[in-house]
Amino acid sequence: MRPPTSTNPAPGLQAHPGGLRAQTASSSTSLPITGPMVQPFPEPGQTVRTAMEQLQQASIDPPEDEEALRELAAMPRPWDPGSCKGALRRELWMWLDQVAAWVNQQHLWNLTRPGIPECWPAHPHLVHDLAVLACSRYYTTFAVTPAALEDWQRHQLPGFLDRIRDRLAEGCQPARHQPRPRQDRDRSLVAPPAREARSARYADDLTQAATTPPAHPRPREPHGTDEIG
Repeated sequence: MRPPTSTNPAPGLQAHPGGLRAQTASSSTSLPITGPMVQPFPEPGQTVRTAMEQLQQASIDPPEDEEALRELAAMPRPWDPGSCKGALRRELWMWLDQVAAWVNQQHLWNLTRPGIPECWPAHPHLVHDLAVLACSRYYTTFAVTPAALEDWQRHQLPGFLDRIRDRLAEGCQPARHQPRPRQDRDRSLVAPPAREARSARYADDLTQAATTPPAHPRPREPHGTDEIG
């Protein structure tokens, strides 16, 4: 005779009208039992999406005539924010703001890496990097294998987070944005005395290059010749 089948759920589970669910434990180590485990990657708005899909299509089937190639070269690239204007640029900022929050919430846990600070729009290096990271991640949604996403998670995202840590260090903690430590150096670079000195150096180089005869290597003497009779 077969033993009676137990109707008790497995340890840690309890009966529920919709099926089995984890028991609510009083311990602080219990897993949360509600809410999605992951959040989807933020989708860009229609203007950004259209621009990126047109560029992707051009990479698959590039134009051949010269005029179409010029038009393609002039198209704005959302991964290069400086090339974007108007509605595209405005929509790009809104999308990057969502991506910044998504990266911090979905891919960071402890404070080993500082993550994307709330003042990222005040850091041009972060704006450039975040745009590339977001567009690269969006393009993985077109892939039919996990290879592109695996590359993004293994290489592109860690590289981006490492650059943030290297460039910001402990600067720009929450609600404590700091001005750029190298501002004085950058101002010195574009100050009139430094610019005039560089211009003089360029002019001298051009003069020297115009008056210096080109160096031609001396032809090697043949070791011997064969006469053709």
